[in-house]
Amino acid sequence: MERLEFEPFGERLTPHDGVERSRGVSKWLLWAGSAVFWSLTVAIVVARAAYFDPSVFSSFEHLAALTRSVTGF
Repeated sequence: MERLEFEPFGERLTPHDGVERSRGVSKWLLWAGSAVFWSLTVAIVVARAAYFDPSVFSSFEHLAALTRSVTGF
């Protein structure tokens, strides 16, 4: 007798013959997508560290001083 399987919402699952083949492709696509994502993440972080300019934050200090002088705090 065939065992019936149900999904969490109570729907009956029908066995598919192509499920095993698609798992291999799906696993490979998941791995490839994760590798691309993390490679881009590392590249962006390294590029930001390499081209970091500390003088960017001096403009924020000027803005804060201007805001304090205008508001009187």
